[in-house]
Amino acid sequence: MKIFELKHPEYVPVRKKGVTFFGGSQTWMSLDHRFSKDYVFHKWGCGGIAVADLILYLARSERECETPVTSLARTVRPVMDIEDYTTYLNFLRDHVIQIVPWSGMTGFAVAKAVNYYAARYAVPIKASWKLFYDDDKMLQTIHHMINKNIPVILAIGPNTPIIFGKKGVTFYLKSKKEDNSKLEHYQIGAKNVNRHYVTVTGIVGLKNKQTLLKISSWGTEYYIDYGELRNYINHTGDRLTSGMLYVERKDKQKDKTK
Repeated sequence: MKIFELKHPEYVPVRKKGVTFFGGSQTWMSLDHRFSKDYVFHKWGCGGIAVADLILYLARSERECETPVTSLARTVRPVMDIEDYTTYLNFLRDHVIQIVPWSGMTGFAVAKAVNYYAARYAVPIKASWKLFYDDDKMLQTIHHMINKNIPVILAIGPNTPIIFGKKGVTFYLKSKKEDNSKLEHYQIGAKNVNRHYVTVTGIVGLKNKQTLLKISSWGTEYYIDYGELRNYINHTGDRLTSGMLYVERKDKQKDKTK
């Protein structure tokens, strides 16, 4: 089994009630007041979490990406407390991220939020939303970004043309007892996931030449079978809504994989 991942494999560690999570989760927001900011973020904020955690990861990894905003989360700590993370997230929600009830964020809105933040706080990155990638191009670009120590925001789009269809992608969990070199040793964490953003933090090669994507979703470390993902995109979803965010550093020459 070969693992290729970010330089900081713990990604964005957040402590809540004594448990350390693998990134944030929109489900931490309250549902008490219908259509309040918290309610909307809880229901449709997966893209917002992906943006917030991307910005945090870069700030924790590179001094030039630190800003007064990321300092709200006290990124110097090895593990961030939920209270500090929430303060940071609320600031982004109020000033950077726009969540639309019922639809959340489009891929272009995700890129716009990252670019607005980067311009406002002089962070030397540029983002663009990529569509219509085939199997090889998507994996190649993910690999390229992970190699540059940049997490990859990935959209698992809806069923097409029946956008409220129930088919989707399986999220797997590592087994604590079994050898994780074969997919059958992983446990199912969630089934039929669609209309959802995840963040790719690594690529895992299994013994039988299967490729897994290590992802952060709902504050949990999951794995997606890349073959299953592409089968869903090619036969149930589409290449328009299942895209990815390409991020490059402004101080570097443009990459040939764009």
